[in-house]
Amino acid sequence: MQTTNFSQFNIPSILRRKTTSSRRLSPVLAVASPTITSPSRHQITYSMPPEKLEIFKSLEPWVSENVLPFLKPVEKCWQPIEFLPDPSQGPEQFEEEVRALRQRASGLSDEYFVMLVGNMLIEDALPTYQTMINTLDGVRDETGSSPCPWAIWTRAWTAEENRHGDLLRTYLYPSGRVDMCNDLKDGEKKETDKETAIQDIYY
Repeated sequence: MQTTNFSQFNIPSILRRKTTSSRRLSPVLAVASPTITSPSRHQITYSMPPEKLEIFKSLEPWVSENVLPFLKPVEKCWQPIEFLPDPSQGPEQFEEEVRALRQRASGLSDEYFVMLVGNMLIEDALPTYQTMINTLDGVRDETGSSPCPWAIWTRAWTAEENRHGDLLRTYLYPSGRVDMCNDLKDGEKKETDKETAIQDIYY
């Protein structure tokens, strides 16, 4: 398979395949590592003047009537497995589907995978986005199951975007075109930098 020097794209070397190593992530690294909070950082919430908070509260019925109806019931939401090799079909069928996926992926350009990896990193940042929303008065999800319409929308939106990330990650891994180990490391660093940037802007 043809390889490309990705330095021209000014991105981390996440697509450089390792041909001499079969190293895999350990079970520990395969699980999200605990967040290490810098002693110099602390959670900040954003308080609104009462008149602004009243505006958001007054919009809740409108959100319930005009926004929440766009949400689908969970059982009707698409799932990543619908677009990926299905292991429940048995090992032989699953292996055949994976081989077909790899064959199709081999014909795609490196630029295409640069775009997919960049998109996946954005989807992986979802916890950062939801955490930021939950610092805002009037729209935050106080309990994780708040009936506030703003909170309901945030949870559903987060779940939808999470499926995007699951689909991209699960497609890229068996494609054989992306170094997922470097991807995880670079992605973690990018999200740390992104969180710092958000704090620098708003705090």
